[in-house]
Amino acid sequence: MATNFKTLKEYLYPDNGKKKFIIPNYQRGYKWSVRNGKEETSVEYLLSSLLNAFHSNPTQQYFLQGVTVVEDSENIILIDGQQRTTTIYLLLWCLGRENISGNKDINLDYSIRTLSRDFIARLKDPDFDYNSFDEDNKIQDIYYFKEAIKQINDKLPAIEERLGFLNYLLNKISLLYIVISRSKAVRTFTMMNGQKAAMHDEELVKAEILHIISLPDTLNGVPAIKTIDDTYAILQEIVAVDWETNALRSKYAREWDKWLYWWYRDDVSSFFNTKKPMGLLLEYYFIKYNHNESFSFKTFKQLLPDGDKRKAKEVFKGLRDLQKDFEDIFNNPLSFNNLKLAMISSNGDAEDKYNIIMFFIVNKRNYKTLEEYSRWRLIGSTHKEITEEFTIDLKNENQRVSNEQRRSERARNLLEKFCKPHVYNVIDSEAYKQLLRLNVIEYNRLNDNKGVKFDFSIWDNKSLEHIYPKSMFYHSVVNEETQEIRFVRGDGTEITLEKAKNLRNSDTEFSNPSKYSEHCIGNLVLLYGKNNSEFSNLPFEEKKFKFFHNERTFESRNLLHTISSFASSKWDIEEIETNADLFIERFKKDYNIQDNNE
Repeated sequence: MATNFKTLKEYLYPDNGKKKFIIPNYQRGYKWSVRNGKEETSVEYLLSSLLNAFHSNPTQQYFLQGVTVVEDSENIILIDGQQRTTTIYLLLWCLGRENISGNKDINLDYSIRTLSRDFIARLKDPDFDYNSFDEDNKIQDIYYFKEAIKQINDKLPAIEERLGFLNYLLNKISLLYIVISRSKAVRTFTMMNGQKAAMHDEELVKAEILHIISLPDTLNGVPAIKTIDDTYAILQEIVAVDWETNALRSKYAREWDKWLYWWYRDDVSSFFNTKKPMGLLLEYYFIKYNHNESFSFKTFKQLLPDGDKRKAKEVFKGLRDLQKDFEDIFNNPLSFNNLKLAMISSNGDAEDKYNIIMFFIVNKRNYKTLEEYSRWRLIGSTHKEITEEFTIDLKNENQRVSNEQRRSERARNLLEKFCKPHVYNVIDSEAYKQLLRLNVIEYNRLNDNKGVKFDFSIWDNKSLEHIYPKSMFYHSVVNEETQEIRFVRGDGTEITLEKAKNLRNSDTEFSNPSKYSEHCIGNLVLLYGKNNSEFSNLPFEEKKFKFFHNERTFESRNLLHTISSFASSKWDIEEIETNADLFIERFKKDYNIQDNNE
């Protein structure tokens, strides 16, 4: 990949002959003039920014968001940058047809979109009436081309300023020019463009930071010019400062793109459950410093005072540090596993998600604290209940409740439910979370207790499996009014007395029917949903054989706690009760529950 900076003049009118800008057929249509509510369109925002910069200081360099291309002889294939290149083309046309034709001919080829290509090309014709082209506005591209032209003309400066503005555009506006190989073109387009054609807030933030960094530094302590040597010394200083600025800008742009590619990775975006171009980075950095407003380019810009290079560098450093924090908690198996457990237990609120992730970032090296946090989240404890000592009563501010006591009550209430004979179809959600936790604990012990990342894709395809088939048990149900006895199989099917004789009476088989049954926690394991269907109502021996000897992909074989159950030599009433007791004792230990008689 080759990267450098070009002025618009160098980009559009290269010295080494005419170039044709190709918009590939997989690119979506032109959309920068689309208006959403009362917000400025991307065309209006771009032009407002350029005009503001021009009026503020027409001699100052301005950085524009970059383009990514494939160079193929005289063709420049636009992978990322179609929208801004087309907008600049239309802007130059609005400033004078001669800016896109004649000696300054610019060829913009909309590949297989014949009418779009025709419209763009015919703008060079002095007799072309663009409003009469596709008068019924049936073609989306052309409609938005016309809208862009209208929006540009509405914002253009007075006639006497236009020549100066044109010179400013061509000579003072620079963009990052990135060249990639043809083999990476489609994948790069997909990564960088997502589902939107308009400029993302994240793109605007990047452009703003790089713009501020590009502003010239004031030379302090410049000596009075008395000799040619004095002049030469000052020129050397100017060149050195300019070189340093360009180097810093290039460094920032490269770093930013690395962050962008990291957040576009499927495993990263899936883990953090975000599809935003820069993931959670900019949003969370902004929330950290301003909890009162939601993230957008306009609100983020509050952190970037105009022309304050020191502040821009400070913000970029903060972003760099936060990005490293995100990568650290993602790359370390122990923080990765515990963070995902905590996020699974989130209430779904954006603020709660922020609190969870930032807690893990702050405590990223304290794995015991992270494990304890995720453990309490799994039983429903809130962020405040875990991180604060007391909860204030909303009706009486002077009344405080110990959060340790609240957590303890949650744990005891859930323990009581796990001690019941019917866990299945009663507290499935809680059973899923605790069985998942036990499997994750085994992964955290691997690699000499440094852990191995757990595959959390199971959470969208999870299932509770009865190790001993529930259909092999039945229950007697007495109608209190008629005293009629009905027989119900463990899977909920009502059966006849004759069929019940061939099954096991759950109410008499287990030593304590008020504590154990085929539906108790001792007979349940976590499986991938697609594996559960293969077990059906098979006896334990056949399930065990399928579990360990299935030649096809069998994801459930990666569940280490589940493996320990199927590794038993046999599975019957005694094993179910023993397993239930072990689960209960483990739950008590993990949640610091003491028996009342202790």
